[in-house]
Amino acid sequence: MFHRVPKSVMLASFLGLIPILVGLASTFKIGLSESLKEELIRIAIIYSGFILSFMSGCVFYISSLDRERVFLLWFSIVPVLLALLSVVVPFMQSFVIALGFLIVLEIERKLYKFKTLPEWWLNLRFPMTTIVVFLLIFMGFRI
Repeated sequence: MFHRVPKSVMLASFLGLIPILVGLASTFKIGLSESLKEELIRIAIIYSGFILSFMSGCVFYISSLDRERVFLLWFSIVPVLLALLSVVVPFMQSFVIALGFLIVLEIERKLYKFKTLPEWWLNLRFPMTTIVVFLLIFMGFRI
């Protein structure tokens, strides 16, 4: 699954899941006050939006290196707009961010076909995106 992915990249990626996991854990009845629970969820959603914007910026940069990829360059702006929308709209926030991560993954798949990403890139991005999307969807079903 993570074949040939550098260990430092894997470590940073897994550590990056911690704020989302904390937000998800706070949705369960674990003795937290309602205000703390909502604050942890809000932090996890905002953090996810930051990460989504970062990933979108990465594919924007890679897409800008070649004129043949100008469509992907413009398409890479969509996840940032979704991240902004998730901050403004008080409902379905985590679902909107999850959609943004799926869009970034699709752009990465196209860039991989152009051979502009390292060989190991999708070996990391497929499982990490899957994990993040599932965590965000579960967090979105909070009651």
